[in-house]
Amino acid sequence: MKRLFNTLFFTAAVSTSVQAANMSSMEGMNMQQMMLQMQKMQQCLLQVDEAELRHYESRVSKLEIELRTLCKSGDRDQAQKKAIAFGKEITNSKAFKTIESCTKDMQLNAFMPQAPDFDNLGDRHICNELSH
Repeated sequence: MKRLFNTLFFTAAVSTSVQAANMSSMEGMNMQQMMLQMQKMQQCLLQVDEAELRHYESRVSKLEIELRTLCKSGDRDQAQKKAIAFGKEITNSKAFKTIESCTKDMQLNAFMPQAPDFDNLGDRHICNELSH
């Protein structure tokens, strides 16, 4: 499960910082409903292919080193292109589709951030995200 979240968090870092304000605004939210959704999500996440996640985890480690090197050398455009391509690959994977399906209710209720939109990153850049 830790590998799953490492992969997800790297993917999110490619495009945006976590939306802490949205996630922490649980005023008026039904905590019992949130707990039920979390249990449902956890059961669903057991369907995610561990081997596929390990494959992406390995690639994330290598890619992060490559991206940091590109950013430090000033090749920000190439770093951004590589990060976007990898992010799109992950979001189109079977494992990510399963994760997305499992977390849909949690995202709709602002308990979890939405998956990044790699076609519209605005002014967000991987080099800025990796420097944090």
